[in-house]
Amino acid sequence: MKILAVDDEPLFLEILEIALAEIGHSEFTPAYSAQAALRELEQGKEPFDCILLDIRMPGMDGIALCRAIRAITRYRRAPIMMVTSMAERGHIDAAFAAGATDYLTKPLDPVELKARMGVMERLVFEQMRSTLLEYRAAAVEDRGDLAFALSTPVTILGYDRVIEYLALENYLLSLGRKESYGVSAFAISITNAALIFDAATPVAFMNLLADVASCIDEALRATPALVSYAGNGNFVVVPNGTHGEVDTATIQDEINMGLAGFEGIYLVDRVPLPTVLVGAEVRRNLFSRFRASELLERAIASTWTGGLARPPRSSRIA
Repeated sequence: MKILAVDDEPLFLEILEIALAEIGHSEFTPAYSAQAALRELEQGKEPFDCILLDIRMPGMDGIALCRAIRAITRYRRAPIMMVTSMAERGHIDAAFAAGATDYLTKPLDPVELKARMGVMERLVFEQMRSTLLEYRAAAVEDRGDLAFALSTPVTILGYDRVIEYLALENYLLSLGRKESYGVSAFAISITNAALIFDAATPVAFMNLLADVASCIDEALRATPALVSYAGNGNFVVVPNGTHGEVDTATIQDEINMGLAGFEGIYLVDRVPLPTVLVGAEVRRNLFSRFRASELLERAIASTWTGGLARPPRSSRIA
């Protein structure tokens, strides 16, 4: 990643540069004031992938700088992490309200820095994918036909395990009688999907669905499965039948924690932070009378009729 780090302490920036190089991030540009940072951002030929900011600086502080960076079009969604000694709740709230993506306190802990930069890297990838999606959506919008209902099972690109809803139905229908016994499904539902859909543009809602898909993909990293978006904020997952029972409660927590990492972006877009509920697995067995393809509808229904893993813990960063 191409990184811009802003701090008025040259010694700290030297330490940060060394620490980042040790974990594989060597494209590092220091800036010793907010004004110098803005010059780098506005005059640089190649955009920075992510930005690290101190809060307490003379003149314009890091929170004001974060807000100014968000006003630059090409950095509207860039990952911004505050790296600061200011650990009070008020500073954290102000940073996220200004558009920060993440928050790391000094002194630097190498393990924590590596973990947080891993999150930044994932967000950079998501931004690149989202930019491609926006170009595609803008082309459609120019033709005047970028319009879909909340119930539309739109296609989400960029993930091998995420397929079209019709393709997932066809997969279940294609299973032979023997293979279909024991197949299971569970739903991952965005609880505030309708509120988000009403508040967001079509492009922003598609980006948000892609963010959720990214978090689902990460949460299912150890679970062979096929995933599809079914509309109305519902994703359905069909695990590999040989994998055993799925820990849906843990998956729910991991997805909500992952979505918290996008909070700064949603604040900038004025879109509510999505939260998800993961339902219990619905399984087809020898005595089931419904067809395997009906699993998907039953899995979604179970999420909203008491078959939940458990209510989600708050995913907002405290």
